[in-house]
Amino acid sequence: MRVPEPADELREAAERIARAAEALRPDGAIPPSGWQSPRPADDGGRLTADLQAVASLLQVAADAGRAAIPRELARQLSDAIRELLLALRALIDWWLERLERPAVAPVEVQDIPIV
Repeated sequence: MRVPEPADELREAAERIARAAEALRPDGAIPPSGWQSPRPADDGGRLTADLQAVASLLQVAADAGRAAIPRELARQLSDAIRELLLALRALIDWWLERLERPAVAPVEVQDIPIV
């Protein structure tokens, strides 16, 4: 008899979450307000427990990852991510500024007859 491993249980939990999400909108239609979704049938808290299991697995993996890499490398990675986020923010600011600029007045065009 095979003993279920934690990864198997989490995989099954992720599959249940995916099935529950598909059940909410099986037709793929856009909800009336663009974000609303029907309330899922009461599953006795099973979906919440599954989500908590996946979240705790991610937390454990993040903690293990932090413990596995040297402190200097973690600092360099943190600095690189910070620079990436600053660049992304600058790009968003530039794009918003471009969108907020008043439209240029249309140029008056004169037809030139071809004889």
